[in-house]
Amino acid sequence: MAWFKYDESELAEGKRKLADELAPRIGGEELVAVGLFRRPMFGASYAAGKLGGALPSAAINLARKKRAGGMPDRLILAVTPTRLYAFSFKPKGRGYRVKDEAAVWERSNLECSRGRGGNMTTLTIASPSEGEKATLVGSSVEDDPWSQEVIGELTGTPA
Repeated sequence: MAWFKYDESELAEGKRKLADELAPRIGGEELVAVGLFRRPMFGASYAAGKLGGALPSAAINLARKKRAGGMPDRLILAVTPTRLYAFSFKPKGRGYRVKDEAAVWERSNLECSRGRGGNMTTLTIASPSEGEKATLVGSSVEDDPWSQEVIGELTGTPA
């Protein structure tokens, strides 16, 4: 069941604006796919904060951060033919303000896989040469076209 209906023209316009903002940060490379992501297990974090208080909430948030490989809570993944960029972002009105670069990986050194976590598709990014691993989900409450495009591009498996 889809909670939201995505308007194709609004999605295209939003993606174009985001691509324009990212262009100077990705060194002039072609932007193949871009999407908004977050750490997984948001529901557990929310429930712990409402029902359990500060200590359980802190423990869940630490587990979320560890599972996401230390990535920021909200991030933009930008895929180019040779690299994967991760940027933190802040919502700004109906758009996004790109903040700091969180990571850059050579795609040839990555092992990416698709999985399921609750009702969301998960993306696991592993860099064996650097000993890094991060699991992320799309930023919405359900799978969205942008995150699915990024996951499909990185895993070689279309949505």
